[in-house]
Amino acid sequence: MPRPELYPTDLMLDAARDLLVDRGSRNTTMEAISSASGAPTGSLYHRFGSRDDLVARLWIRAVYRSQASFLAALEERDPHKAAVAAGLSILDFCRGAPDDARLLVSFRYEDLIRSAPSPSIAEELAVLNRPVERAVVDLAKRLYGRAGAAAVERTLLAVFDLPYGAVRRHLIAGKALPRGLRADLERAISAALDPSSHPA
Repeated sequence: MPRPELYPTDLMLDAARDLLVDRGSRNTTMEAISSASGAPTGSLYHRFGSRDDLVARLWIRAVYRSQASFLAALEERDPHKAAVAAGLSILDFCRGAPDDARLLVSFRYEDLIRSAPSPSIAEELAVLNRPVERAVVDLAKRLYGRAGAAAVERTLLAVFDLPYGAVRRHLIAGKALPRGLRADLERAISAALDPSSHPA
């Protein structure tokens, strides 16, 4: 039976995330993460290699968590219901995991790609969004019978751009999402999906 980790990876990542969200990137040093998590600095470097790799790994974890709920929503057989559920899953993820959600709007994918010195992390970042990209193309085909550029763009607008835009400014400001936002967003997603208003 394997021995349990003395300093679990998620414990270290949670401490780093809380520091990043509360104090900003400049104050999130390896020493600060060590103090917050209780893990020795040497253990942090052994596990992650560098602070930049730790931050990239933290961001990747948050992306996987958000993608899981998005992709699960698309398992709904009715394509319109699946699209609405996928869009709303972004809002629900932000409500259920606000610190992860704030982290995701605090760093740009392009910046992480440039700063990640580890080849394995750079490779993972490069393909990170492919499952969602493929799922959106498949959803566009289910919704409109084809996955041309116009259909994919309309699908992205409905299931990603609208929900992300609706939550982003609240996350950046560190404010709770408005109570009526879910109903408003559901109506907006449905309207954006209507093919009569956006001929493909």
